[in-house]
Amino acid sequence: MAERLSKSSLYSLEPLVQKLPEVRAPKRHIPFKEKFIWSGLALIIYLIMAQIPLYGMGEGSIEIFGQLQYVLASRAGTLMQLGIGPIVTSGIIMQLLVGANLVNLDLHHARDKALFTGTQKILAIIVGAFQASAFVFSGALVPSENVSSAIPFMIVQLVIGVIVVLYLDELVSKYGFGSGISLFIAGGVSATVFY
Repeated sequence: MAERLSKSSLYSLEPLVQKLPEVRAPKRHIPFKEKFIWSGLALIIYLIMAQIPLYGMGEGSIEIFGQLQYVLASRAGTLMQLGIGPIVTSGIIMQLLVGANLVNLDLHHARDKALFTGTQKILAIIVGAFQASAFVFSGALVPSENVSSAIPFMIVQLVIGVIVVLYLDELVSKYGFGSGISLFIAGGVSATVFY
């Protein structure tokens, strides 16, 4: 066991992963009504965030994703500009690294699984910061002329949006129905049809 643990380079991130907040798994059976409430609450928070425009954003911002924004559960010019993109991207990267044995983790062991999940969260935040910076610096999100230092503030808002979606997904996965990512996609499409 010690030999297996020493091979994984991700164990250097374990102190950081342990400091990350997490939604604890329930220690009791969650009844249907309570699952419905938690899923509904997460969906309402997501839909509210999809209506809040980025502070400091000026006119002339462009919608890059087009119809793909429904699949990414994103909404242009709001806190949900990035949607589930960073979470899905980090999940794919981590699955590829573990599947190709570039990162030696055994997901059948609780410690390795916790490290995998925590590293995926960190990677989602990093990917979110990278994507937010790309949106702002490429001109897709134009900062307002009236707001000084709007560029870093817009990036921070987008990263906060990614973090909230990350924890809402975790909340739905543990206390609600299925996956938060699927719920947000379905909720975004339903809201668009309703509007």
